[in-house]
Amino acid sequence: MRLSFLIDNKDNRKSSMRIFFYPNLDAMTASEFITRIQSTKDDLAMADSMMPWYRKLVKPSAQTLKNANKAAVLVHVCQGPEGLEVLFMKRPAYDGTHGGQVSFPGGKREETDIDFEHTAIREAQEEVGLNSSMFEIVKNMEPLYIPPSNFLVYPFVSFAEQKHELILEEKEVAYTFSVPLTKILSGELMDSVKVPTKIGRMKVPAYLWEDEVIWGATAIITARLAALLS
Repeated sequence: MRLSFLIDNKDNRKSSMRIFFYPNLDAMTASEFITRIQSTKDDLAMADSMMPWYRKLVKPSAQTLKNANKAAVLVHVCQGPEGLEVLFMKRPAYDGTHGGQVSFPGGKREETDIDFEHTAIREAQEEVGLNSSMFEIVKNMEPLYIPPSNFLVYPFVSFAEQKHELILEEKEVAYTFSVPLTKILSGELMDSVKVPTKIGRMKVPAYLWEDEVIWGATAIITARLAALLS
C-alpha cells in the first residue's frame, strides 16, 4: 500500500490531517480499475487538498452555479506500456484565464450537445482526436466550480485498453503528455509552486511532473480521481 499526505492548509505545507491509502496498481487489470472507480463515491474533500487557499474563500451560491457557464472535460486513463496512464494537455499561450495551463481535453457545452457527457466526448475528439469508439466512460464526477472563469465543469472519467495515437487541434492544444497513475497515487508529485494568477503570483498546491505544473481545477480533479482509487 501507498501512504499519501494531503496538502490542506493556507501555506500549502504537507499536512497529516487527512491520510489516504492507495492499493498497489502495478498489476491492476482493466476490469479491476473500472470496478474500483465505479464502486467508490466521489470524495469532494479531495478537492480542498489541491485547491489554492484563496479559492477556498469563494462559496458560490445556488444562483451563481445556476448562472455559471457550463463545460465538461474528459479525464482519460489508458493502458500504457508500463501501466495505467492519465492524459493531460497543455493549452497554447494566449491572453485568457487558462492560457498556457495544463488541462484535460474539454470545453464549453454547445446547444447541440445532448448532455454533458456528450460535451466531454465531442471536445476530446475535436481537441486530441479521441473518438468515442476508442474508450468507454466509466465514471461521472460531481461538477466543479471555477471562480476565475465562472465555469461549472462536469468531469467524466474514460478508460481505453490501449494508448491511441492522438491528432491535436493546434489552435486548442500545444501538446499532450501522460503521467503514470501510480505516480499520482503515490503522492510524490504533490508540491507547491508560485504561479501567475489574476491577483498576482500566488503559491498554490500542484502536481509536478518533469517540467509540467498541474494546478488549479486540473489538479483538483486529478486529486479526486486519486481518491476514487483509494
